[in-house]
Amino acid sequence: MNKIYKVVSTAALAAVLAGVGAVGAVQAGKGGKVEQAGNAVSSNKVNQLTSDQKLVDAAQAKLKEFIMTPVSFSKAETVDYGGEVISFSWEKKSTLAGEVLVKPDGKVVKLYVNPKLVELNDSTKSKLNAAWKQIFNKSADGYTRLNVHYLEEGGSTDIIAYSNNDFVNLVDGKAARGGGALKEVPAPIQKAAAQALSRVGAKQGKDNPRASFVIELNKKKVYALEYKTNKGNIELEIEESTNRLLGIKLQALSLVKELSEVSVENPEKETQAIREKVNSFSLDKLKIAAVKQAKEIMNLDLSGYQAAREENSGAPSAFHDAVIFTKKGSPTVTGYFNSKGVFSGFRIEQ
Repeated sequence: MNKIYKVVSTAALAAVLAGVGAVGAVQAGKGGKVEQAGNAVSSNKVNQLTSDQKLVDAAQAKLKEFIMTPVSFSKAETVDYGGEVISFSWEKKSTLAGEVLVKPDGKVVKLYVNPKLVELNDSTKSKLNAAWKQIFNKSADGYTRLNVHYLEEGGSTDIIAYSNNDFVNLVDGKAARGGGALKEVPAPIQKAAAQALSRVGAKQGKDNPRASFVIELNKKKVYALEYKTNKGNIELEIEESTNRLLGIKLQALSLVKELSEVSVENPEKETQAIREKVNSFSLDKLKIAAVKQAKEIMNLDLSGYQAAREENSGAPSAFHDAVIFTKKGSPTVTGYFNSKGVFSGFRIEQ
């Protein structure tokens, strides 16, 4: 069955997508044959083609939730995505413009599209404009880029819209957050950042920090700053008006840096060794290390907090490198550690 489906998906479906490429281009002809753009297909493939057309229709139906007109797919191929699915994709100016993954039963499991504003349907446009006003308290000065993502797992849809240096993010049609790049960092934020760097013995290099901001809905603006220092790159998150240090990440101690340094000769073996070490630490040992290091890095007292490992996904390739700290009446704190049990950073929930 799988072999037949693969043949249909790469050969017969190619016929469905050839020619004009629009939905509905395949019609049943006389004598039990299927015809498209004047090309006849033998009757013994009618059922398979009908099945494939249903997958095309399913892909277009999902796209219609966001854009106005059907897409002319230029490519269809069988791919693995937690099982065999059909990938329908198309390009604009030789660049991938979108992709829809559909299971053999017609369920859409993933969608990505990079449309222009004029291609969005009225409902999506309305939600986007409302979200921009909600986050920035003004209308967008035109949109320079749009990304739409849908994942069947969790049933969530993310839309990110950019207007020059700023962006807004909609989750399931509702405003979630916005942000953008910064050319200048307010003086109070610079002062708080200097204090944070001094606490870890880091000296800023000559370059200005890479700076941006994020506004979560109904929360204060948070400045994200990345400094080049004598102790490697350091990322900080500082809250507007309170000037609280909400997060710090010492990249030189991060698990990501460790993983980037595995050898070319044995990357899989070394990565697996790091994974096993990270996942093997006991919660008691991690909590002791976290309490000490949070005080040193952020002047944050975690001694009265309850600690828990992040939920185990069960995936053999997962790294469970986070510990969640909770205390009644206090914000949740998440700490991230490497294979040596050293915490590279903490983040306080706003």
